[in-house]
Amino acid sequence: MMESYIHIGKMLKAHGLDGELKADIQNEYLEDFLKASVIFIEQQGQPVPYFVEEVRGGQLLVKLEGVVSRTQAQALAKKKVSLREDDILTEDEREMEVEQLEYEECKGFMIVDVSEGELGLIQDILDYPQQEMAVIEKGGKEILIPLIDAFVKEVNKEGKKIIIELPEGLLNL
Repeated sequence: MMESYIHIGKMLKAHGLDGELKADIQNEYLEDFLKASVIFIEQQGQPVPYFVEEVRGGQLLVKLEGVVSRTQAQALAKKKVSLREDDILTEDEREMEVEQLEYEECKGFMIVDVSEGELGLIQDILDYPQQEMAVIEKGGKEILIPLIDAFVKEVNKEGKKIIIELPEGLLNL
């Protein structure tokens, strides 16, 4: 049985001297690309596998195993990038990943501590292994607040507020 491949973008150009490439990946396949350990770059009309060592930066700089020079990277520039159809997440898998963040929709909500009052607006929600963390700015500093059942007393979606009761001293850490 032949493997089927899905075209997800292309390599743009060599970056630097150590074989890195700039990639242009379609938004709908970005998550798949970032999780892939192997990608396929078209050469003479055939998909050739390359193992991904590292992907970094907002510009999607890709380091591939065995591509160690600018010359090698330039040979892959402007080539189509594909993934095996089996490596593309299904819609259900994508939805499961999205649903994991319980407080994601609370960005922009005010965090109010029962004893300290308003602490600040939630700038971002970070996913840590044990819990989600709300990022707020207070006094010019970024503060992380754990969003766990023991601290969260109420989520008021209409009023865009999260009422919490933090242990004394937690904000001073």
